[in-house]
Amino acid sequence: MKSLLVCAVEPYSPGDGADVTLRSDKAEIVVLCYPCGLVVGDTVENRLSILSGNVHSAYLSDWPEEDKVLRSHHKLERVGNYAYRGVGQVVNHAEGLVDVLGFVIDFGSVPCDGAVEFEVSRVDI
Repeated sequence: MKSLLVCAVEPYSPGDGADVTLRSDKAEIVVLCYPCGLVVGDTVENRLSILSGNVHSAYLSDWPEEDKVLRSHHKLERVGNYAYRGVGQVVNHAEGLVDVLGFVIDFGSVPCDGAVEFEVSRVDI
């Protein structure tokens, strides 16, 4: 897994937490970092955690192949401060890891393989 680049750090005041913008080779994402000692230019392990979320198959096995291809395109949409929904690919079923646009998100467990749709309330580093 490639590391992620820290592009921006916006500390809370007062506090030890920060909004951290991470960049993969395909996209950017804003995550919660607490406590946070990161600075712009740092690189971090590409394994993001979540507070809560759900994940399910992007399609059923008996769907036409063209529908499966359309539903498998990666996307990541910010829907709240640290909340996201999107489509990614299970990269490690046993560990619950999903790759979306170069970010590996740890769901803890994933009930399926292949392309998945997901929604998370908060992404953390």
